[in-house]
Amino acid sequence: MNTAVSWTRWIRQFFVKTTLVFLVGCATIPSFGPDAEVIESGVIGGEADAADIVPFQIVDITAATLPQKTHVAQNFPARFRNQALYRVDRSIEVGDRLQVRIWEVAEDGLFATPDQRETVIEVTVSNSGIIFVPYANEIAARGLTTADLREVLLDRYRGKAVEPEIVVTIMETQTDAAIVLGDVGQPGRVSVPSSGIRLLDLMARAGGTSRAPWEVSVTIQRGADKATLPLADILDVPANNVFVRPGDFVSVAYLPRRFAVYGGVIRPSNIEIPKAEADLAYLLAEVGGLNDRVAQAKSAFVFRPATKRGAEHQGTAIAYRLDFSRPDALLLASQFQLARNDIIYVASADAADFQRFVSLIVSPLMGTVSGVSSLSN
Repeated sequence: MNTAVSWTRWIRQFFVKTTLVFLVGCATIPSFGPDAEVIESGVIGGEADAADIVPFQIVDITAATLPQKTHVAQNFPARFRNQALYRVDRSIEVGDRLQVRIWEVAEDGLFATPDQRETVIEVTVSNSGIIFVPYANEIAARGLTTADLREVLLDRYRGKAVEPEIVVTIMETQTDAAIVLGDVGQPGRVSVPSSGIRLLDLMARAGGTSRAPWEVSVTIQRGADKATLPLADILDVPANNVFVRPGDFVSVAYLPRRFAVYGGVIRPSNIEIPKAEADLAYLLAEVGGLNDRVAQAKSAFVFRPATKRGAEHQGTAIAYRLDFSRPDALLLASQFQLARNDIIYVASADAADFQRFVSLIVSPLMGTVSGVSSLSN
C-alpha cells in the first residue's frame, strides 16, 4: 500500500514538473497555418520583401474598405461580336438534304390535284453530287446555289407543269456544321443553317447544360482564334450571344466554384456555394462558424491572389482581415463578396496550442494518476 502511495506522489511530482516545462514551451507544439502575428510580419515592408515570400498587403475590412463587386461582365472580342451571317447564298454540297416545294396554277397539273396544289419533295445529294427529282431526271446539284437549282428545275418542268413556282431550301447539311463538346446533353456536330445560328441556340440544339451559369465556361475556337467567357456573361450581355460559323468548335466546361477554408473553424473544408454571388458570412456558416476554443476572432483572413492577365500580374495579393469582435462584423461578412480564387483562413488564438496540449497530453496523464490513486485505495 505504501509503495502505491509513493508511486502516486512521484507521478504527481513528475506531472507538475512536466506541465511547467510544457507551459514554457507550448508555443513549439505544431499547428496548422500561421498565427496573426506571423501573417502581419509578412506584409509588404516586412518579411515579404524577401525573395522567397509572395508579397501581399493586409486590408482591415470596414464599411469603407469593403472591396467592390468582384465580378464584372466580360465580352467576347470584337472579331467575334461583329461576325454577321457567314454568307448569303451558299453552294450545295454532298450530303445536303434539300427540300423542293412546287406550286401549280391548275388543279390538274403535273403534281397538283383538286385537293392539293402544293407538292413537297425532299432529296439528299449523293456522294457524286447528284439528286433525282421526279420528272426532272438526274441533276448535278453539287456546287449550285439554291437559286441556280431553282432555275434548272423550272427549265426541266417547262411544258410539263402548269406555270410552276418553285422554292429550294437546304434543310440539313453535313459540311456546314459546328462541333459542340463538353458538358452538354448531346455533344457532337450541329448543323449551321443558311439563316445563321447564335451561340445559345447552338448549345440548346446540343442539349444544353444543367449546370449553374456561374460554374460554366464556353470557349469558341475558330481556326487559330479562340475566346472564352463564363456562361453567365453570355446570358447577361446580349452582344455575347454571337453568331457561330461552320467549322467552329464550341467547348462547354463545368468549373465548380469551391472555396478553401482553413484554421480555427468547426469544419475546415473545401466548400461549394450554390449562389451566383458568394459572401463570407454564408461560407463561414457552411463550415459551422468559428471554433470558440481555437479561433482568434480578431484575425479572420481572406487571401486574394493578385489578378493575372496574360503573362503579367496586375496589382498585389491582398489579405483582407475581419475582426469578429466588432459589433458590425456579421453585417460586414454578409456584404463581403468572395472571388473565385479566395482562400479563407482563421488564425488560431494564442492559447490554442496549450488547449491542444491539455487535450492530448495532460488529460491522459491525469487519467493515469487517477487510476493509480484508485489502486492505492
